[in-house]
Amino acid sequence: MARTQHHARRHAGFTVTELIVVVSIIALIIALLVPSIAKVRASTRTLRCLTNQRQITQAAYAYATANAGRWASPRTDEYGWTYPENTSGNAKHCWVKAQGGNVAGAYEKISALEQGVLWPYIGTVAAYVSPEEPTNPYALQNPGANTRVRSYSFNACLGVTRPDELADYDTPFMNPATGVSVPLSIYNTTTIATVKQPSRMMSTLVEDDNVAWNNEGWIISPQPSTRLWVDLPAPWRPDAVTMTYVDGSTESYEMTNPAILEFNYTAPHNTPGPIDASGTCWDWKYFRDRLNPGVLPALPNLPPT
Repeated sequence: MARTQHHARRHAGFTVTELIVVVSIIALIIALLVPSIAKVRASTRTLRCLTNQRQITQAAYAYATANAGRWASPRTDEYGWTYPENTSGNAKHCWVKAQGGNVAGAYEKISALEQGVLWPYIGTVAAYVSPEEPTNPYALQNPGANTRVRSYSFNACLGVTRPDELADYDTPFMNPATGVSVPLSIYNTTTIATVKQPSRMMSTLVEDDNVAWNNEGWIISPQPSTRLWVDLPAPWRPDAVTMTYVDGSTESYEMTNPAILEFNYTAPHNTPGPIDASGTCWDWKYFRDRLNPGVLPALPNLPPT
Protein backbone atom coordinates (compact mmCIF):
# COMPACT_ATOMS: atom_id res chain seq x y z
CA MET A 1 0.00 0.00 0.00
CA ALA A 2 1.49 3.29 -1.03
CA ARG A 3 2.06 5.90 1.63
CA THR A 4 1.00 9.42 1.10
CA GLN A 5 3.35 11.94 2.61
CA HIS A 6 1.97 15.17 4.00
CA HIS A 7 4.42 17.99 4.14
CA ALA A 8 3.84 20.77 6.65
CA ARG A 9 3.21 24.11 4.95
CA ARG A 10 5.73 26.74 5.88
CA HIS A 11 4.37 30.17 6.80
CA ALA A 12 7.02 32.74 6.14
CA GLY A 13 6.81 36.16 7.90
CA PHE A 14 7.01 39.55 6.21
CA THR A 15 10.35 40.54 4.89
CA VAL A 16 11.89 43.84 5.95
CA THR A 17 11.16 45.25 2.52
CA GLU A 18 7.50 44.27 2.76
CA LEU A 19 7.20 45.84 6.20
CA ILE A 20 8.71 49.06 4.93
CA VAL A 21 6.25 49.14 2.05
CA VAL A 22 3.27 48.51 4.37
CA VAL A 23 4.38 51.17 6.86
CA SER A 24 4.94 53.62 4.02
CA ILE A 25 1.46 53.02 2.68
CA ILE A 26 -0.07 53.53 6.13
CA ALA A 27 1.93 56.71 6.64
CA LEU A 28 0.77 58.00 3.24
CA ILE A 29 -2.86 57.29 4.08
CA ILE A 30 -2.53 59.09 7.42
CA ALA A 31 -0.83 62.04 5.72
CA LEU A 32 -3.73 62.28 3.30
CA LEU A 33 -6.42 61.91 5.96
CA VAL A 34 -5.12 64.25 8.68
CA PRO A 35 -5.55 67.51 6.70
CA SER A 36 -9.01 66.38 5.61
CA ILE A 37 -10.01 65.59 9.17
CA ALA A 38 -8.65 68.93 10.38
CA LYS A 39 -10.54 70.72 7.62
CA VAL A 40 -13.78 68.95 8.52
CA ARG A 41 -13.33 69.81 12.19
CA ALA A 42 -12.62 73.46 11.32
CA SER A 43 -15.70 73.59 9.11
CA THR A 44 -17.78 72.07 11.90
CA ARG A 45 -16.58 74.74 14.35
CA THR A 46 -17.38 77.47 11.83
CA LEU A 47 -20.86 76.05 11.31
CA ARG A 48 -21.47 75.94 15.07
CA CYS A 49 -20.26 79.53 15.37
CA LEU A 50 -22.65 80.66 12.63
CA THR A 51 -25.47 78.72 14.28
CA ASN A 52 -24.82 80.52 17.58
CA GLN A 53 -24.92 83.91 15.91
CA ARG A 54 -28.04 83.08 13.96
CA GLN A 55 -29.69 82.11 17.24
CA ILE A 56 -28.68 85.43 18.81
CA THR A 57 -29.90 87.41 15.79
CA GLN A 58 -33.20 85.53 15.77
CA ALA A 59 -33.52 86.24 19.50
CA ALA A 60 -33.01 89.95 18.77
CA TYR A 61 -35.79 89.85 16.20
CA ALA A 62 -38.11 87.97 18.57
CA TYR A 63 -37.38 90.54 21.28
CA ALA A 64 -38.07 93.40 18.86
CA THR A 65 -41.41 91.97 17.73
CA ALA A 66 -42.43 91.63 21.38
CA ASN A 67 -41.39 95.22 22.16
CA ALA A 68 -43.11 97.36 19.53
CA GLY A 69 -40.35 96.69 17.01
CA ARG A 70 -37.58 97.97 19.31
CA TRP A 71 -34.22 96.22 18.85
CA ALA A 72 -32.06 95.31 21.80
CA SER A 73 -29.19 97.75 22.33
CA PRO A 74 -25.68 96.71 21.19
CA ARG A 75 -24.19 98.39 24.26
CA THR A 76 -23.24 96.32 27.28
CA ASP A 77 -23.01 98.83 30.14
CA GLU A 78 -24.92 101.72 31.64
CA TYR A 79 -22.87 104.47 30.00
CA GLY A 80 -25.10 104.43 26.97
CA TRP A 81 -28.16 104.22 29.19
CA THR A 82 -27.37 107.45 31.08
CA TYR A 83 -25.90 109.56 28.30
CA PRO A 84 -27.61 112.99 28.59
CA GLU A 85 -28.71 113.12 24.95
CA ASN A 86 -29.81 109.51 24.79
CA THR A 87 -33.59 109.41 24.68
CA SER A 88 -33.96 105.86 23.45
CA GLY A 89 -34.68 104.29 26.83
CA ASN A 90 -31.57 102.19 26.39
CA ALA A 91 -31.62 101.01 30.01
CA LYS A 92 -34.52 98.78 29.13
CA HIS A 93 -32.94 97.25 26.04
CA CYS A 94 -29.32 96.27 26.81
CA TRP A 95 -28.65 92.84 25.26
CA VAL A 96 -25.92 92.05 27.82
CA LYS A 97 -25.61 93.76 31.18
CA ALA A 98 -21.85 93.89 31.85
CA GLN A 99 -21.70 96.17 34.84
CA GLY A 100 -21.41 96.12 38.62
CA GLY A 101 -21.45 92.67 40.13
CA ASN A 102 -21.79 91.10 36.70
CA VAL A 103 -18.11 91.80 35.98
CA ALA A 104 -15.06 90.43 37.77
CA GLY A 105 -11.76 91.99 36.72
CA ALA A 106 -11.47 91.64 32.94
CA TYR A 107 -14.22 89.05 32.68
CA GLU A 108 -17.97 89.07 32.44
CA LYS A 109 -19.85 86.71 34.68
CA ILE A 110 -22.62 84.50 33.39
CA SER A 111 -25.03 86.82 35.22
CA ALA A 112 -24.14 89.53 32.66
CA LEU A 113 -25.73 87.32 30.02
CA GLU A 114 -28.65 86.25 32.20
CA GLN A 115 -29.61 89.85 32.96
CA GLY A 116 -29.49 90.94 29.31
CA VAL A 117 -32.82 91.33 27.57
CA LEU A 118 -32.10 88.58 25.02
CA TRP A 119 -31.48 85.87 27.61
CA PRO A 120 -35.13 84.68 27.76
CA TYR A 121 -34.97 84.12 23.98
CA ILE A 122 -31.58 82.33 24.05
CA GLY A 123 -31.50 80.60 27.43
CA THR A 124 -28.10 78.90 27.23
CA VAL A 125 -24.61 80.26 27.84
CA ALA A 126 -23.18 77.98 25.16
CA ALA A 127 -24.84 80.06 22.43
CA TYR A 128 -22.81 83.11 23.46
CA VAL A 129 -19.45 81.33 23.08
CA SER A 130 -17.74 80.53 19.79
CA PRO A 131 -16.15 77.06 19.50
CA GLU A 132 -13.15 78.96 18.11
CA GLU A 133 -12.76 80.98 21.33
CA PRO A 134 -9.34 80.10 22.88
CA THR A 135 -10.71 80.62 26.38
CA ASN A 136 -13.94 78.80 25.65
CA PRO A 137 -15.14 77.89 29.16
CA TYR A 138 -16.60 74.64 27.90
CA ALA A 139 -13.35 73.61 26.26
CA LEU A 140 -11.53 74.39 29.50
CA GLN A 141 -14.18 72.68 31.62
CA ASN A 142 -14.12 75.68 33.92
CA PRO A 143 -16.95 78.06 32.98
CA GLY A 144 -17.01 81.46 34.58
CA ALA A 145 -13.59 81.25 36.20
CA ASN A 146 -11.23 83.66 34.41
CA THR A 147 -12.69 82.73 31.06
CA ARG A 148 -14.71 84.75 28.60
CA VAL A 149 -18.35 83.81 28.49
CA ARG A 150 -19.12 85.79 25.32
CA SER A 151 -17.44 85.73 21.90
CA TYR A 152 -19.91 87.87 19.95
CA SER A 153 -20.77 91.54 19.62
CA PHE A 154 -23.60 93.38 17.92
CA ASN A 155 -23.04 95.96 15.22
CA ALA A 156 -22.84 99.28 17.09
CA CYS A 157 -25.03 100.87 14.41
CA LEU A 158 -27.98 98.55 15.03
CA GLY A 159 -30.62 99.36 17.64
CA VAL A 160 -29.36 102.85 18.46
CA THR A 161 -30.36 106.48 18.08
CA ARG A 162 -26.75 107.26 17.06
CA PRO A 163 -23.80 104.90 16.51
CA ASP A 164 -23.06 103.18 19.82
CA GLU A 165 -25.12 105.94 21.50
CA LEU A 166 -21.98 108.10 21.69
CA ALA A 167 -21.56 111.71 20.59
CA ASP A 168 -17.94 110.79 19.76
CA TYR A 169 -19.23 109.31 16.52
CA ASP A 170 -21.37 112.23 15.44
CA THR A 171 -18.57 113.82 13.42
CA PRO A 172 -17.09 110.62 12.01
CA PHE A 173 -20.56 109.72 10.80
CA MET A 174 -21.02 112.81 8.70
CA ASN A 175 -22.11 111.97 5.17
CA PRO A 176 -18.89 110.56 3.64
CA ALA A 177 -20.05 111.41 0.14
CA THR A 178 -20.29 115.14 0.83
CA GLY A 179 -18.32 115.70 4.04
CA VAL A 180 -21.34 117.53 5.41
CA SER A 181 -22.89 116.65 8.75
CA VAL A 182 -26.43 115.33 8.59
CA PRO A 183 -29.13 115.09 11.26
CA LEU A 184 -28.56 112.32 13.77
CA SER A 185 -32.02 111.01 13.04
CA ILE A 186 -30.69 109.51 9.79
CA TYR A 187 -28.65 107.03 11.87
CA ASN A 188 -31.58 105.96 14.03
CA THR A 189 -32.02 102.18 13.78
CA THR A 190 -33.87 101.58 17.02
CA THR A 191 -36.74 99.69 15.39
CA ILE A 192 -37.21 97.02 12.75
CA ALA A 193 -38.78 99.57 10.41
CA THR A 194 -35.78 101.95 10.56
CA VAL A 195 -33.29 99.41 9.20
CA LYS A 196 -32.93 100.26 5.53
CA GLN A 197 -31.31 97.07 4.18
CA PRO A 198 -31.64 94.15 6.62
CA SER A 199 -30.07 91.66 4.21
CA ARG A 200 -26.89 93.78 3.96
CA MET A 201 -26.65 95.27 7.46
CA MET A 202 -24.41 93.32 9.80
CA SER A 203 -26.02 92.11 13.01
CA THR A 204 -23.33 90.17 14.93
CA LEU A 205 -19.75 89.03 14.47
CA VAL A 206 -16.92 87.41 16.40
CA GLU A 207 -14.84 89.87 18.42
CA ASP A 208 -11.86 89.50 20.74
CA ASP A 209 -11.57 92.82 22.54
CA ASN A 210 -8.22 92.24 24.22
CA VAL A 211 -8.69 95.14 26.62
CA ALA A 212 -11.40 93.29 28.50
CA TRP A 213 -14.65 91.57 27.63
CA ASN A 214 -16.24 92.60 24.34
CA ASN A 215 -17.01 96.12 25.42
CA GLU A 216 -20.08 97.80 23.82
CA GLY A 217 -20.98 97.35 20.16
CA TRP A 218 -18.55 96.66 17.30
CA ILE A 219 -17.63 99.59 15.11
CA ILE A 220 -15.02 101.02 12.74
CA SER A 221 -14.57 104.57 11.49
CA PRO A 222 -16.64 105.01 8.31
CA GLN A 223 -14.60 107.86 6.85
CA PRO A 224 -12.53 106.99 3.77
CA SER A 225 -10.08 109.70 4.81
CA THR A 226 -9.14 107.71 7.91
CA ARG A 227 -9.83 104.07 7.01
CA LEU A 228 -9.28 103.24 10.66
CA TRP A 229 -10.24 100.13 12.56
CA VAL A 230 -11.73 100.98 15.93
CA ASP A 231 -12.64 97.40 16.76
CA LEU A 232 -11.33 94.29 15.05
CA PRO A 233 -12.88 90.90 14.28
CA ALA A 234 -11.55 88.03 16.36
CA PRO A 235 -8.24 86.67 15.01
CA TRP A 236 -8.87 83.00 15.80
CA ARG A 237 -9.38 81.97 12.17
CA PRO A 238 -8.60 84.64 9.57
CA ASP A 239 -10.23 82.46 6.93
CA ALA A 240 -13.47 82.39 8.88
CA VAL A 241 -14.58 85.72 10.35
CA THR A 242 -18.15 84.71 11.04
CA MET A 243 -21.02 87.17 11.02
CA THR A 244 -24.78 87.40 10.67
CA TYR A 245 -27.02 89.94 9.00
CA VAL A 246 -30.19 91.52 10.34
CA ASP A 247 -32.35 89.27 8.18
CA GLY A 248 -30.81 86.19 9.83
CA SER A 249 -28.51 85.16 6.98
CA THR A 250 -24.92 84.21 7.85
CA GLU A 251 -21.49 84.57 6.30
CA SER A 252 -17.95 83.32 6.80
CA TYR A 253 -15.61 86.02 5.50
CA GLU A 254 -11.97 85.38 4.62
CA MET A 255 -9.74 88.38 5.34
CA THR A 256 -7.72 89.67 2.40
CA ASN A 257 -5.00 90.73 4.82
CA PRO A 258 -5.09 88.39 7.86
CA ALA A 259 -2.23 90.31 9.51
CA ILE A 260 -4.73 93.03 10.42
CA LEU A 261 -6.35 90.71 12.94
CA GLU A 262 -3.10 90.43 14.88
CA PHE A 263 -2.91 94.18 15.51
CA ASN A 264 -2.62 94.66 19.28
CA TYR A 265 -4.15 97.86 20.62
CA THR A 266 -4.61 99.19 24.14
CA ALA A 267 -8.02 100.87 24.01
CA PRO A 268 -11.25 99.48 22.60
CA HIS A 269 -12.61 102.68 21.06
CA ASN A 270 -11.34 105.69 19.12
CA THR A 271 -7.92 104.11 18.68
CA PRO A 272 -6.16 104.31 15.31
CA GLY A 273 -5.82 100.81 13.95
CA PRO A 274 -3.72 99.41 11.11
CA ILE A 275 -4.22 100.37 7.52
CA ASP A 276 -4.52 97.36 5.24
CA ALA A 277 -0.94 96.42 4.32
CA SER A 278 -2.09 95.41 0.85
CA GLY A 279 -2.69 99.08 0.09
CA THR A 280 -6.27 98.54 -1.02
CA CYS A 281 -8.09 98.48 2.34
CA TRP A 282 -10.46 95.81 1.06
CA ASP A 283 -11.17 94.37 4.51
CA TRP A 284 -11.88 97.75 6.10
CA LYS A 285 -14.18 98.66 3.21
CA TYR A 286 -15.95 95.30 3.42
CA PHE A 287 -16.96 95.76 7.05
CA ARG A 288 -17.51 99.50 6.76
CA ASP A 289 -20.10 99.02 3.99
CA ARG A 290 -22.05 96.68 6.28
CA LEU A 291 -22.38 99.06 9.23
CA ASN A 292 -25.51 100.84 8.02
CA PRO A 293 -26.12 100.26 4.30
CA GLY A 294 -28.75 102.47 2.76
CA VAL A 295 -27.69 105.27 5.11
CA LEU A 296 -23.91 105.26 4.70
CA PRO A 297 -23.28 105.29 0.94
CA ALA A 298 -21.20 102.35 -0.26
CA LEU A 299 -17.64 103.37 -1.04
CA PRO A 300 -16.01 102.88 -4.44
CA ASN A 301 -12.84 100.82 -4.68
CA LEU A 302 -10.26 102.70 -2.67
CA PRO A 303 -6.92 103.79 -4.13
CA PRO A 304 -3.69 102.66 -2.45
CA THR A 305 -2.71 104.58 0.67
